[in-house]
Amino acid sequence: MKLLYYILTVSMSLGLWADERPNIVLIMADDMGRETVGAHGGLDYSTPVLDKIGSEGLTFDHCYSLPICTPSRVKIMTGQYGFRNYRQFGLLPSSEVTFGNALQKAGYATCITGKWQLGGDHQQILNFGWDEYCLTNGVKPKNPQDKPLIQGRERYWQTANVIANGKYYKPRCHFYGPDMVNEYACDFIKRKKDKPFFLYYPMILPHSPWAPTPHSKDGDKSGAKVSEVRFFKDNIEYIDHLVGNVVKALEESGQRDNTLLIFTGDNGSGYPVPVTRSNENMKRIVSLKGWGDYDEIIVEAGEKSPKSSKGIQEGPITRTSYGEIPGRKNLMLRDGTGVPCVMQWPKYSAQYNEHKLDDLIDFSDFFATFAELAGVKGQFENDGISFASRLKGEGKNSREFVFCHYWKSGRDPRGARDAIHNGKYKIYNNGDFFDLEKDPDEKKALKITEMNEGQLKARAELMNAYYQLRGMNLPATEVSDKAAPSKKKKKNSKKKKA
Repeated sequence: MKLLYYILTVSMSLGLWADERPNIVLIMADDMGRETVGAHGGLDYSTPVLDKIGSEGLTFDHCYSLPICTPSRVKIMTGQYGFRNYRQFGLLPSSEVTFGNALQKAGYATCITGKWQLGGDHQQILNFGWDEYCLTNGVKPKNPQDKPLIQGRERYWQTANVIANGKYYKPRCHFYGPDMVNEYACDFIKRKKDKPFFLYYPMILPHSPWAPTPHSKDGDKSGAKVSEVRFFKDNIEYIDHLVGNVVKALEESGQRDNTLLIFTGDNGSGYPVPVTRSNENMKRIVSLKGWGDYDEIIVEAGEKSPKSSKGIQEGPITRTSYGEIPGRKNLMLRDGTGVPCVMQWPKYSAQYNEHKLDDLIDFSDFFATFAELAGVKGQFENDGISFASRLKGEGKNSREFVFCHYWKSGRDPRGARDAIHNGKYKIYNNGDFFDLEKDPDEKKALKITEMNEGQLKARAELMNAYYQLRGMNLPATEVSDKAAPSKKKKKNSKKKKA
């Protein structure tokens, strides 16, 4: 009888603990810098849903991704710094363990819906920890003989290539890609009430080509080739609408209070790309060198864009409370890696003394945070620092610096570059040191002879932290008694599959 009582007591305790663990919904936009969201000071776009999440929950002004999609996606999913496991563009190595694996092991129902572009077939996607998926970009049906339901664009209007659990997805809505994956995400939420769930929703929008949305007043929605800078605004505002659909699904299913909802982006906003029509009625940034190259040619409203042999290439410029910000995807600058980050866990909202925070968040931290919330903290190797206590209103995140390892253009390891910063000062692996508050665009590296005592101390601390993180000895010329040793040194050890 005592044994039976003990078993019942433990079972009830475990059941209660499982019920108290939060659902987790992570939404990540594709090419959307922090300047686009009102909660972060954006002025040009209407984002009421995201702003409310940030004002009632938490707005992190210092959340950092990597400058382009694949390394950011590998980092956020695995919690590992890029030099450990990033191999090539468009690939998540099959040996990697993701936060999907971790939460699946913890007993969560797991789902990924949206953009994939990480290689692998049907089974490989499932092996990364997903019970189910609804994806586009680089996904093929399980049966090669299956035929698309409709022919059209890859991502947007009349899209054919949305695959759900190995089969072409037939939506209840129209064939507009962002709506299709959003529909699946909301359905998943409504279906999962028996145990905690984890929904990872890497959005398709607002990546170029910038096409009209269902809310756009005009524009070709037939599936024809369309890319115009003016539709960037519509894309941002439609993202807000899609996030609103997720919030509504959580509310209607009675799961909003104990669901941690996070919105972020994979890198800065899009740079100049080939467009099908110039938009002379708006201020924009133009490139003459080719796709993805930066000339910093600013064209005012009312002026024509200069033409080149490569045609017209334009990108958005966004007004903010801190200046005008062009899209800087693919650059290691603040606006290339600084992404929106708003979170809300309504269960704890009343405990927040402030809502706009300057805590540092690195993309590796999401894995560590989710693992702690799910009860599997310490069971998976990662570089992240959990901010779970901050979500419960218990104190500031302990991260002291953010680390960025980036291959040039996301593809060539010979162009790899490292940078480490604490939000105020930043140093690259070649020694270039910048005061980010005075020089956020990193136009002029400071010389040691120009630095004051505080800058010299910050430089020494960052340099010391960088060399320890990379497992290297600090050069003799850099040894300083002002360099504070890192609290934790990560091992570049081989991980075991969950």
